[in-house]
Amino acid sequence: MIRHYIKVACRNLLRYKTQSIISIIGLAVGFTCFALATLWVRYELTYDSFHKDADRIYMLYGNSEVSLASRKITIYPHLTAETLQKDFPEVEGSCAVYFRGADFSTEEQLVVPLRVAGVDSAFVDMFDVRLLDGTMDFLHTDEQIAITPEAAVQLFGSSKGVIGKAVEVQQQKRIVGALVQGWGKHTNLTFDALTMSHKQYRGSWSVSTCKIWMKLNKGVDQEAFREKLRKHNLQEEFHMKGLEIMPITQCRYEIDEQTLTVQLQYLVMFCITGGLVILCALLNYLSLFASRLQMRIREMALRKVCGSSGRRMYGLLAVDFLLVLMLAALLGMTFIELSLPYFQELSGVYEGIYASSLLYFAGVMVFSMCLFLLVYHYFSRHALKQALKGGGVMKSKKQLFYRGSIVLQLVISILFLFCIGMIAKQLYYLRNGDIGMERKNILSMQFWNGETAPVLEHIKKMPTVTDVTGQGYALIPRGYFSVARVAEWEGKQPADEPVEMEEVDQGEIMMDFFQFKLLKGERLAGAPSETHQVMLNETAVKAFGWDDPVGKTLVLGDKNVTVLGVVKDFHKVSPTLPVSPIFITSSSFQEDVPTSMTILMKYQPGQLSVLRNAIDTLMQREFPSGQYMFSDLEETYEEFLRSESALLKLLGFVAVVCVLISVFGIYSFVTLTCERRRKEIAIRKVNGARVKDVLLLFLKEYMLLLAMSSVVAFSVGYALMKRWLESYMEQTAISWWVYAAVFTGIACVVLLSIWTRVWKAAHQNPAEVIKSE
Repeated sequence: MIRHYIKVACRNLLRYKTQSIISIIGLAVGFTCFALATLWVRYELTYDSFHKDADRIYMLYGNSEVSLASRKITIYPHLTAETLQKDFPEVEGSCAVYFRGADFSTEEQLVVPLRVAGVDSAFVDMFDVRLLDGTMDFLHTDEQIAITPEAAVQLFGSSKGVIGKAVEVQQQKRIVGALVQGWGKHTNLTFDALTMSHKQYRGSWSVSTCKIWMKLNKGVDQEAFREKLRKHNLQEEFHMKGLEIMPITQCRYEIDEQTLTVQLQYLVMFCITGGLVILCALLNYLSLFASRLQMRIREMALRKVCGSSGRRMYGLLAVDFLLVLMLAALLGMTFIELSLPYFQELSGVYEGIYASSLLYFAGVMVFSMCLFLLVYHYFSRHALKQALKGGGVMKSKKQLFYRGSIVLQLVISILFLFCIGMIAKQLYYLRNGDIGMERKNILSMQFWNGETAPVLEHIKKMPTVTDVTGQGYALIPRGYFSVARVAEWEGKQPADEPVEMEEVDQGEIMMDFFQFKLLKGERLAGAPSETHQVMLNETAVKAFGWDDPVGKTLVLGDKNVTVLGVVKDFHKVSPTLPVSPIFITSSSFQEDVPTSMTILMKYQPGQLSVLRNAIDTLMQREFPSGQYMFSDLEETYEEFLRSESALLKLLGFVAVVCVLISVFGIYSFVTLTCERRRKEIAIRKVNGARVKDVLLLFLKEYMLLLAMSSVVAFSVGYALMKRWLESYMEQTAISWWVYAAVFTGIACVVLLSIWTRVWKAAHQNPAEVIKSE
């Protein structure tokens, strides 16, 4: 019996091969997107969950009072961990750890870059570091080091017998004293080697180098602990403002969000879109399946009359439906296999992909079968009984399911296209709009050692360089920044809070090179710092509550300074972050700010690679001992937008698939409708109807469905995109032409799919059609 069901299912699959292929591909693509996105989201949400008592481990962080960086403050003095354990009985244990990259070299002159963690015994106890070989003496002496088996293989070719071997770390010799188990990549605490934390930093509050972790006792009230932490004297005595705690499993997407290739909310969005594609393809197939059932109503009625039971009827139709699902699963797993290298490189997920994908597909299949049961129940209770009574053709009022499925597919397609259009428009605006400073065709060259002056003279002579200076620094990103707290200014009210401001020194040079836009007042002109003149950005002026800031005074440190002018706000951080209040000086206001070791150069468009190669050749020939690093400002700024760029690519692919599913679904449904209404079309032609009249008969119905879908999709799309745009400081407008372009595009594709099929049906010989009926 099963063999007979499979034969019938295969024959139906081949008979309606176009519709079947579209449904299978749509389900496979939706399943692939949904499975990979869900797997990626789950991977991101389970970082560090493998640690013992992970639900009680937290990281200390602080909310910056001024938007000077793209992430929260997470670096504090080593003494902070000891103070937390001593002053807070709620803390079971606390530790301080710092991470850095270092070059390891062996006696064979093999150089390997590894990630080193400076730890103490509290870290080993809290995170249950597993010792594989050797001793824990490395925690008490800086002459030893612990490495992971993976690092041992990179350094010595094997993890066996490495205890006692010598390595050189940043020109300092160390002995491998222990082999410890690493944690892989699914953690925020990735390390290749462990060393004792620096002794000189352990007793100082003036140097912040460590991340602070703590384990709370069982049953501790988190909110009460947070409130107690806020009131502790760490806040005032050591200027640790806005202290908070973050669960270790949330640090990946809260604290370190900027390190993500794609932000978590965009992964969730992509997961939802994959589910919508599955729903779209599933409804498409269900509507076609139901339509085919209507066309097979006589066959089903005949089977019923000949003694076929309800169970056998269900088995026949279920095998037909399941065959498409199984083929879609097979094709979906093929898509996953083909996209696996790219997915692993992008997400870092390497384990459990196939098992999880099969599990997700099982869930999709259960959901699909539930929908199938609803369709079968309606068919067996209404359409089949009607056929047995002599009906056989479903009335138009009972085609709400078909029209509803088409409307839903069109809503999803139009929504996707509208959102993609707005994301692309916003990205174009951010990449090409005015951010208050010049960032294109600017290369920064930062030095670690050596003099910049001799290199500067050579670079000036390069034909691809249009401007160069050795006295500024890169604003995107800036390697350091200094902050001043302004408590007094002209017109200050008693209730006004102090203003945290970032300094931009070398103001006259930076203004000329980066083309800051002067809005009011005068420019700095290399005036000595004794004149006590500064320029402010727009955000600083608003913070002080001034309408006419030129000539106003404020207190910086122990100096009264006068506002010389105002510049337009310039964005040197992610466009999702607000601009900081900034003051611009002729020379550094802070005496201990490090001297700039940076060369800034403007180059001719399209000559970046040529310039880099020329400088590399120069450095190798003239300054072989110099260490330097390039940073292109446009490339760095583009990193701020990498999540949006990735989202646009992902949604673009899904949207194309969804539109194709919808359009081919309409085409397939029109095909089946034409086949069912062949006699009606023939009679209309006999009575004088022209081809145009037949076309209009179908177009009116589908244009009405398209209009209804557009109203719903554009309303939802506007609400979604308006909220998304509000996360950016600079926003593009939701223009009318985006609506018009999406509607016109979808309308043209729908019209074309209807016209090609109806044109063919309308040109058939009426006599042949009626005779065949």
